[in-house]
Amino acid sequence: MVSVIASMALGFIWYSKFAFLKVWQEDTGMTDEKMRSGNMTMMFGGMIVMVVVSTIGMALLIRTGNLEASLAVGAIVGFGVTAARVLPQYMFAQQPNRLAMMQAINLGVGITLTGAIIGAFNP
Repeated sequence: MVSVIASMALGFIWYSKFAFLKVWQEDTGMTDEKMRSGNMTMMFGGMIVMVVVSTIGMALLIRTGNLEASLAVGAIVGFGVTAARVLPQYMFAQQPNRLAMMQAINLGVGITLTGAIIGAFNP
């Protein structure tokens, strides 16, 4: 649960007006009005379910270990697998490079954070 809350907090900060919201909106064509018109229950509910699923997957992958080892696994999965797989999707979709990097780094940091939290709670 701590990992899910931390991932949500990271997302709220990452895509806030103080960080990358405007860049994300420019690169995706999203407006404040269009964002408000979406089904927030579906979007946030789906996001929570997917974060829970990925956290369970990371916990099964890590199982036991110390903080350093879990952090390393999180970084490898976050940046070496997830971010590396996300970038080509944006490239083929001919999306802006800064959008691709912003998304990939967010995922990498989030999964690394998940690994660290799992390690901290499973010494």
